[in-house]
Amino acid sequence: MEATQQDESAPPRRAWLPWGLLAGAMVLGGTGAWAGSRSVSALVERGEQLEREAAESEARVAELQALREAMARRLRVLEQQHQEAQQAALTATTACAITDGAATLVAPEPAPRAVGKAARGKKSGRR
Repeated sequence: MEATQQDESAPPRRAWLPWGLLAGAMVLGGTGAWAGSRSVSALVERGEQLEREAAESEARVAELQALREAMARRLRVLEQQHQEAQQAALTATTACAITDGAATLVAPEPAPRAVGKAARGKKSGRR
């Protein structure tokens, strides 16, 4: 009996164990729930950020496509103007060549000879 009295008078060493385990599990569960909620909210925020970036990217793509179309139209106009300028230059060159060719076909009149001492030059010694 003494052994049972000693056991009854001594504080039970393992009486706190179930309550400690329960408290540890509660703390661990609460920490896990808090971390999980933060993770989920971070994923939601990241999803919203990606949606915003996708919308901005689509807007930028549309803007660049409009710019590309405008540049293509401008290039076509410039090419047309260049072709017209080349054609005008070719026409002008042909017209000048025809005009110059007609001028060379007509023989130019000889220039009148200068008469006088200066025009005669040096006299030879034939006398």
